[in-house]
This record gives sequence, structure tokens and C-alpha cells, in this order.
Amino acid sequence: MVDNSNSYKDRVSRLISWGHWFMFANILLAMLMATRYIFATEGQVTFISVIFVISTWIGHFGLLGIISYIVVLFPLTFLAPYSKILRGLAALIGTIIIVALLIDGSVYQNYQLHFNLLAFDLKGFNLNNSIGWSSIALFLVALLIVELTIANLIWKRLHVIRQWNVGNRITLGFVAMFLISHLVHIWADAVVYRPVLSFDRIFPFSHQSTARSLIKKYGWIDDKHDSQMILNSSANAVNYPLHPLQCRTDNHKNLLVITIDTANSALVTPDIMPNLFNMAKRGINAQSHLTSSLNVTDSTFSLNTGIPALYRPAFESQNLSMPLEQLTLKSNRGSFTIPNEQELIANSAHADSNHINDLIKWMNNSSSQPYYADITLYASQQLDVGNQPLLAFNAAIAAYETAPQRILARQYLNTLYYTDKLLGKLFESVNFTNTTLVVTANRGADLNTIYKQSSKVYSKVNLNVPMIIVSPNIPVVEVNKTTSHYDLLPTLLTSHFNCGNPTSDFSVGYSLTSTQASDMLYLGDAQHFSLYQNGKITEIDRQGQYRFFDKNYVRQENGELSFQSLIDLMANIKRFKP
Repeated sequence: MVDNSNSYKDRVSRLISWGHWFMFANILLAMLMATRYIFATEGQVTFISVIFVISTWIGHFGLLGIISYIVVLFPLTFLAPYSKILRGLAALIGTIIIVALLIDGSVYQNYQLHFNLLAFDLKGFNLNNSIGWSSIALFLVALLIVELTIANLIWKRLHVIRQWNVGNRITLGFVAMFLISHLVHIWADAVVYRPVLSFDRIFPFSHQSTARSLIKKYGWIDDKHDSQMILNSSANAVNYPLHPLQCRTDNHKNLLVITIDTANSALVTPDIMPNLFNMAKRGINAQSHLTSSLNVTDSTFSLNTGIPALYRPAFESQNLSMPLEQLTLKSNRGSFTIPNEQELIANSAHADSNHINDLIKWMNNSSSQPYYADITLYASQQLDVGNQPLLAFNAAIAAYETAPQRILARQYLNTLYYTDKLLGKLFESVNFTNTTLVVTANRGADLNTIYKQSSKVYSKVNLNVPMIIVSPNIPVVEVNKTTSHYDLLPTLLTSHFNCGNPTSDFSVGYSLTSTQASDMLYLGDAQHFSLYQNGKITEIDRQGQYRFFDKNYVRQENGELSFQSLIDLMANIKRFKP
């Protein structure tokens, strides 16, 4: 067809028709380029998940193509209603978009990360690690030629293409695929269907619908749904340990692990927790120790396995046993914890005292053979001191300005003082000549917001917890490097069980007594996690949104992550995926 009409209306009409088909051609090109996302994504393949991926693939890029046309090409049709100019501009724009998709696909294929603003904040990030600029330049030139060819062919054959009369059906097809993909995802989100949800962030700019508020309104899902979603986002398989543990079987030492549910390491002082403070002088005292998660269950998992909580669902589904359980099969084993939430809320201080007494009796009865015991103390979580009189602790609470803050702070400090008295009673019954003692906590507490112990506020005061290990085989040492719950198992397997395996076989951490330390730490689960490096926190959720915080947990508008540290961290974590 020759552009020989002088009518503005006719030119615009033909260019709009041409633009629709040029958009369709670019949608097909984009879909072809996007196949690499599908093959690069680790997901569970089922009939429904295949339907979801195909419908998302068609519907998502169809929608992006339509939006791109409406936002870019459609206005240009009216501003520059000349076929040669518009074809050249459209070919150039199409080339840029497809090349951007190529770059994003390369980054995703290598790092499972879409090329977004976070990439610019990664110190050391270099696209040459994914794709060379020489290749980009060659592809850009070749693609521009292809785009110009397509633009000209469609323009010359427009009168033939118009006669096909299939434009409406193609548009309806894109819309149908778009709706199907979102409806399937809404269903998968409601029932927590892992095979579909494992593909929900596969394409750039993809945001699948959930209708979660509406579904909750009608009672179709309950409050457990969010926790199930966290588990769904986690790894679906784990290879743990990487090699069988090679440890001495003639271990005659006892192992006692004490976990205080909520305790800040900064509060282990001669005034507030004198018994624990003095005990810290007899062994390892990690000064900068971090919990692995602000969720109690996840924190306990990482403490016992040395790996992040994102592996917990797979660990449980495969019925794997904890290393400490495997190595203490011939020992007496006892666990002392509050069995139900009602007892926890009703009288945690009284329950803690009873469990300490029970543990002491049990240890005395187990003196004939080695034992492995663990106990969790909850009084500090519930701010419960029973009928004990409250002490002032004026110096410790002086920094708090309002009366409610001082009241809560005093109550919390008193629960720690009460807990420490129980620990002192327990310590008197421990035979330290043949017992390894571990004392730590699940998380700390911000005294300003003590009744709002969010699992998403990764401030230093919430993360720093005690880590004290006293053992006849461990020297007295104050550890000043940054340590975490991932480091406990490597320490015990080396010093208590005399295992010969390298740490990498069973943990992402290192022994507390070694000179090695993690450059960056992964804290949290798959749904909401933080990266800790040099005292600074970067919080990231499953939507890829991120926020930077300094050492005082003050939000920073500008921040950066070490790209190499991030890559090393993810490689270290992924070692346990089959």
C-alpha cells in the first residue's frame, strides 16, 4: 500500500490499524524472548501449573504490548501521522523494549532477579557478568533491522491483513488468557497450591491477583493462610547434610541447651542478669550475636540445623531429623517447654519455675549416662514475674521518656532478672566437668514497642541475643566478630561431638571459635527477609520491595549492597538444594 492520501483522518486511521498489527508482531517477539524465564525458573510442573504458566505467558505479554501501544505508539500516531517517520520510531522503540527484555532475562537466568532498582544499589553489579555489551550491540543492530522489516511488511500488506478480520478475536484471546491466569492464581493463593505459586513472579512487571481480603471477608480462608504462604515460598526440597556426619560415637559428655524466648544481649549485666553474666566469663561469649529470624519456630530451626528457615518446610516434609537428635540417640533425652499456648499466657513465670525444677530432677536421675536436654523459658516474652516484687532498675530505664515506656521497660527487666534467678538455680545443679552448656535466646525486644514484637522489624535491638557456651573442651574467649544462630551447630559438632566434616556439609555458618565469619547474613524466611552486613540492614519482601536501614535502624533513602557478597550468600544457601 502506498501512503498517497493527503487526508489527516485517513492517514491516522491507516496508521492506527498498522500500529495494532505491529504491536501484535512485537508481542510475539517478546513472548519468544520470554521463554528463557520459563526454563530458568525452578517450579513444580503439574497440569494446572502448566496451564497457569502458558496463560500468564500469553496474557501478561499481551497486556504489556497493549499498554505499550496505548501509552507510546498511539499518541505518536496523532503527533507524527507520517508512515515513514512513525515506522522508524516504532521500530526503534520496539528494539529498545526487546533488548531491555533480553538484558532482564539474562540477569534473571543467572541470579533469579529481575533487573530493577535494587540492581543499581548492588555495589559491584556488572551486566557484563551476565551478557557482554558487544553481544548486546550486535543483537540491537540485527533486531532493529528485523523491526524495520516487520514494520514495512505490515504497512505494505495492510490491505490484505485487514481482510483477515481476526483482530478482535486475537484481543479477546489475550484478555481470556490474562483472566484465566489471574483466576487460577487467586484459587492457588486461597488453597496454597505450591506448583502454581512457585511461578507467580516469573515475568517482569508481573503482579498476580489474590483477592485475599475479599476471600477472608467471606471466611473462605483463615488466619493460618499467611503462615502457609510463607511455607509455600520456601524451598520445596533439601539435601541435608551434604555428606553423612562423621563423629565420634564414644561421646560421654552431656549437652544442655537453654533458650530464653526473649532476651537482649545488652541486658546481660551484673545488675539485671548476674548469674548469666558470670557464666559468660567461663566460656564462649559472643558479643555480637544475631538470631536468624524474629519468628520463634524459624529461629529454633536455624539454631538446630545451621541453615535458613526457608528450608524448614522441605526439612519437615522429608521427615529429616536434626543433627543433634542423630548424635544423641544413645543419650537420655529430655525436652522441657510449655506444652500449650493457654498455659503460656496463664502463668509463664510459674511454668518456667516448674520446668526448671523438673529439669534439675531429671538431670539428677540421668547421672548414670550422658544426656541431651533442652529447655525454653517464656517469662520474658509474657512480662510475667509471678508474685515476685518488682525492682527499680532506674539507671536502665532512664532513657525512656514516657511513663508507659518506663513501666513496660521495668516489667521486662524484672522478667529477665526473674529468669536469671531460675538459671542460677539450674547452674548449681550442672556438672560442668562433663557438660556442655548453651544459653541463647530466640529474639530480643525493643522496649519502646514491647507489645508489638513484629516479625518484620529487623532492628539491632530485636536481633542481638546472648550466645554463651561453656564446655570443658572450649577455652574461655570473648568473640567479637558478628555471629548468628547458624554458627551454633558448627561449634557443637566440632568441639562437643568431635565431627570431622567440614562446616559446609551441614551449615551456612562457621564455628564460633574459628576466624571465619559470614560477610553477609540471611535473616528471616522466604516471605520476608533481611540481609545483614556490617551492622546495616536491607529488608526485602517477596514482592522484591526493599528498604535500607543504618546501624540504628533509621531508614536510608540511599543505600547499597555488595553484589559479590549477595551472590556468594545465595550460592552458599543454595548448596542444600538438590
